[in-house]
Amino acid sequence: MSVLNPFQRPTSKLAFVLATMAALVGAGPAAADPAPGVASAQASWAAKPPPKLPDNMIVTLDRFSDMSRCIATRRWDEARPLFDTRIDSPEQEPILRRITGGAKGSPCGVTELMRLTTSMLRGGIAEARYRYVYGNAPPPPPLAVEVAPAPERSSFIWVGFNQESGLGRIHGFATCLAEREPGGVHALLMTRWGSKDERTADQALSRRFGECLRPNETLKANSLTLRPWLAEALYQNVRRVKPDV
Repeated sequence: MSVLNPFQRPTSKLAFVLATMAALVGAGPAAADPAPGVASAQASWAAKPPPKLPDNMIVTLDRFSDMSRCIATRRWDEARPLFDTRIDSPEQEPILRRITGGAKGSPCGVTELMRLTTSMLRGGIAEARYRYVYGNAPPPPPLAVEVAPAPERSSFIWVGFNQESGLGRIHGFATCLAEREPGGVHALLMTRWGSKDERTADQALSRRFGECLRPNETLKANSLTLRPWLAEALYQNVRRVKPDV
């Protein structure tokens, strides 16, 4: 997980833990690119779920979820303006500092132990708010079971950290999926981070990835960088239709 990209500027110190353990997941060799045209025709990326995260990372992710849920409920008046700013804008920085408490921490705790990236923090809060406000409403239509056709010579690969495509491209891909497949994204966001259910939901959603790939593209992503983008994209889409008041 890069912390140098402007899309993922560190906002505090558990992401050192998150980033370190995440790096272990991707410590092996990068996945080989599939033969041109093969993955597009067969959606080979949907044949199995993304790589399993280390068991000891689940506790860290649970703490991250608890923090996000606290901010999305107890500190929502302070956090709400965050989602009126662009992800990479300077306007988001003072809001992030205020809701996380910076080096001093916050009433929601643990941020002083994390070095969370901007996209993960925003995505975590957006997911928690989505579940709080819209989680008990009738869900979007369920995900189609058919594999979506992909553009010519395009493919997708689940990879380790620091092997993914550019974060701007991941953002665009996630935004497309949230618009076209809200039922699949919703199902993913209802799962526990790092769980078997999450991997199953990722695999199911991956059957529809072809809708959002570009011709002649091999898109590479991992679950910890893709899920936050999906969460914010779906939250933003839903609140435009049914405002979060």
